[in-house]
Amino acid sequence: MNLIFVSSGHYPDKHAAAIRHSTLAKGLAEQGHHITFLLLSPQDWKGKESIDYFGVQFTTLNTYTGHNKLLKNYHELKAIFKAKKIMKQQAAEKKLDAVVIFTIELLPIHFLMKAAHAMGIKVLHERTELPYAIAGQSKRRQKMLNIYLNKQLPKFDGVFVISNKLTQYIGQYNKAVKKLVTLVDLVFFRSEKASPYPFPYIGYCGTISGNKDGVPILIEAFASITARFPELRLVLVGNNSNKAGIKETMDAIDKCKVADKVIFTGLIERDMMPVILCNAEILVVSKPDNEQNSGNFPIKIGEYLATGVPVVVTSVGEIPLFIKDGESGYLAIPGSADSFAKKMEEALDNKDKAKQAGLNGRKIAEENFDYKKVSKIMADYIAEVKNSK
Repeated sequence: MNLIFVSSGHYPDKHAAAIRHSTLAKGLAEQGHHITFLLLSPQDWKGKESIDYFGVQFTTLNTYTGHNKLLKNYHELKAIFKAKKIMKQQAAEKKLDAVVIFTIELLPIHFLMKAAHAMGIKVLHERTELPYAIAGQSKRRQKMLNIYLNKQLPKFDGVFVISNKLTQYIGQYNKAVKKLVTLVDLVFFRSEKASPYPFPYIGYCGTISGNKDGVPILIEAFASITARFPELRLVLVGNNSNKAGIKETMDAIDKCKVADKVIFTGLIERDMMPVILCNAEILVVSKPDNEQNSGNFPIKIGEYLATGVPVVVTSVGEIPLFIKDGESGYLAIPGSADSFAKKMEEALDNKDKAKQAGLNGRKIAEENFDYKKVSKIMADYIAEVKNSK
C-alpha cells in the first residue's frame, strides 16, 4: 500500500508519540508498504526539509521558526494546503491508498479529511490518551474538544487506540475502532555495551517535570532505601532544562537529602537509551493513578520490558494486564512511596528471582509489543478499511 502519515509533532524520535509513529512507519516499510510522512511543524534537522529514517521519507512542510504569531499561523495553514496538494498528486497517480492523521488539531483534520474523502481516499486516526484528560478546562479548549468529539471523530474511517478504556470511550463516537498496543524495537533494546557509570543504579526515563510519571514519589521511595543500598544511585533520563517545571522534583530531592545520589542525564541521543537502561539494576516508573494514565499505555513500559532488566512500576491503567507482580515485574500501589520502596527492595534483595522476572518481562514484550507484529496489525486494518464500502 501507499500511505500518507500526517502529524504536527517533532520527529523521528523526539518524544514518545514520535517514537511510536516512526517505529510503526518503519515496520510498515519493512513489510513493503510505501510511507510518505508529512509534518506540519518545523523540525530540528539542521536546515534539511527531508530526512530518510529506516526507509521512510519524513518531510516538513513548514520551515518557519520565528515567533510572530500571525506568521506562525500563516505558515501552519500553508503547510496544511501543501499536504493537501501532495495528497491530490499521489491520488491522481494512483499512489495513495489511505491517509493516517496523527495530529489532533482541528484545522488539519478538517481540511485534509475533507480533501481525502472528496478523492475517495479513506482517512484513519489515532488516539493514545483520553481526549478530555488532556484538553484543559478553559471554555475555548472545551469548545474545541466538543467539535473534535462530535463533529470530526465520527467522520474518520477508522481509529487506532492503545487501550481498552480508549476503545470504549472512542467507540461512543466512532465504531470503527482498532486497538493497537504499545510497540518496541526489540533488537534496539538489547545493548551489550558496558555501563556508562562506575556504580550500580536504578534507571528511569521519561517526563521529569510535573507529576505525570510520579517522579517526586520515586525520589521519596528511593531515599528510603539508600541506607540499605548506599552504593546505589538513581539515574533520571529526560529533559531537566526547565527549572520551573522540575521544581517539584528538586524539592523532593532537597527534602529527602539525596542530591548526591540522583544523576540527571538531561536529553540524550536515542542510541544511548538502551545502554543506560540495559545496565541498570532495575527500571522504574511510579505513575500516579489519574484519568490520563488510566487510558494510555506508556511506550517506556514496552522498552523497559524489552531490555530484560527487572521493572518496578505502579499498578495503573492496563499495566497489570501484562505485568504480573513478582513474576514478570513488580507492581506497587500508585501514590505510595512506601509501597514503591518495598517493591524496589524486593527486586534488589532477591537477584535470582528478579532476573527471572526480567526474562519473563522480556518474553511479554516479544509476544505483545514487537513493532513488526504491531505494524502488521495496523497494515491489515488499513487494508480492511480501504476495501470496505
